[in-house]
Amino acid sequence: MNPPDQFLSDVFGEPEEFRDALLAQTLRQVRRRRIFRRCRQGFAAGAGVAAVAFVCWRTFQPTPLRLPAKAPDLVVIRSQPLLPSMIVETQPGTVGVVASSPSTCALVETGPAKRLFREIDDEQLLALLAGKPAALVRRGPNQVELIFLNPEDEKGFPVQ
Repeated sequence: MNPPDQFLSDVFGEPEEFRDALLAQTLRQVRRRRIFRRCRQGFAAGAGVAAVAFVCWRTFQPTPLRLPAKAPDLVVIRSQPLLPSMIVETQPGTVGVVASSPSTCALVETGPAKRLFREIDDEQLLALLAGKPAALVRRGPNQVELIFLNPEDEKGFPVQ
């Protein structure tokens, strides 16, 4: 026998019996905890299913029909004629009619524009200026600017 085994046998008696009893007790506790855990999980699942069922039942439960209070068997209705000020009437001749004839209307038509302006060249433009000091400045192949040397001529002048 080993010294630790001998020590155990001296303290607890037979070590094999003690170990068997200790193992059996440990296994019982483990089984009890496992059963308790499974029961707790089962109760939780059952409570969840019951809660969902209750909510569904309350949601889809038909509302009870509420019958209206019983109407009386006999109802007396009294009426009276309207006052003359409450009646709306139309009268003939109150709306004016506007008539038109073709002789009073003028027909206006538009058509395509035919040569409304005449294009002139640089020499004709300078001839129109009638001796006023001006210059043509070319900035590109299709860009030309007319510059007047007198600032008053830019406002305009009579053409002869």
